[in-house]
Amino acid sequence: VMALVGFFNKDFMLASVLLLVSCIYLLAYFAYKRFNETVLTSSAVLYTLYILMFYLIFTGGVDNTGPLWIFMVAPVSLFLLGLKRGLANIALFIIIISIIMFLPDHIIQHAQYSTQFKLRLLYSFSTVTFLSALYEYSREKSYNHALELGKKYQLLANYDHLTQLPNRREALSILKREQARTIRNKEPFSIALCDVDHFKNINDKYGHNGGDKVLIELAKLFTSNIREQDYVSRWGGEEFLFILPQTTPENASIVTDKIRKQLQKHAFNYESKQINVTVSMGIEQFNGQQTIDEVINSADKYLYKAKQSGRNQVFPKFNSVDKLTKANIG
Repeated sequence: VMALVGFFNKDFMLASVLLLVSCIYLLAYFAYKRFNETVLTSSAVLYTLYILMFYLIFTGGVDNTGPLWIFMVAPVSLFLLGLKRGLANIALFIIIISIIMFLPDHIIQHAQYSTQFKLRLLYSFSTVTFLSALYEYSREKSYNHALELGKKYQLLANYDHLTQLPNRREALSILKREQARTIRNKEPFSIALCDVDHFKNINDKYGHNGGDKVLIELAKLFTSNIREQDYVSRWGGEEFLFILPQTTPENASIVTDKIRKQLQKHAFNYESKQINVTVSMGIEQFNGQQTIDEVINSADKYLYKAKQSGRNQVFPKFNSVDKLTKANIG
């Protein structure tokens, strides 16, 4: 609109500059909409604005009122660049406009302003910058606080507060993701459902604090003994679920049996007492046809067989497991 007013007033140079800036802003808008490129479009908008301000200060704009437009620089810079980068750019902006305004006229001819006007312009611009920076600081602090709260709530929603393992909700999300990848890549994918043997006896003998201590230490032991691509979650109560991508049932049996044997030799310390714990596990492979519930139910049946067979076992058993274990495969 101001470009059109400039043409109407026959100030063709100012009108052309404003029209050019408007075109750049329009192109930046379409680039953002088309490519979602925030860095490039933000830079185009901001530094075009800087150049326009330099031009208005240098030429004076309409009746030497050009410098009055610089007050939009501070909030726009801080909004687009953030607090630190924004302040650094504003500092550079102040240096350049000071050079332009205080440059002797005999060196290069430019719009003239009184010393009081130039000083008060810089004072007032610095004040606006300070207030804008204060607002941006508060906004960033609130934003970061909201992010932290979001992460905290996500942690509470998806992770077990006692063991810090993924909970059932997060485990189901991982299972769906691995299920989709298995179907897509035709790779083996197994799970193992794990239950602590006679956990009720532990609670009865050592109290719930002792039981909680065992669960916490179990989570640490499981986490330290799974492979990088594996997951372990607290499925509920004293049950844990191992998610083993790219793993056949035979190799899953090797991985879980290794954990079971290590646990069998391990003792948990609680109030100067040693608690010995064993686990039973049931393994099932996702073949690409079952639902997640069907795979889990099948693993649960194998877990029940392991318990019925005397506990401290992994089911189903594979004839090649002992040979593979000796070969240190899996």
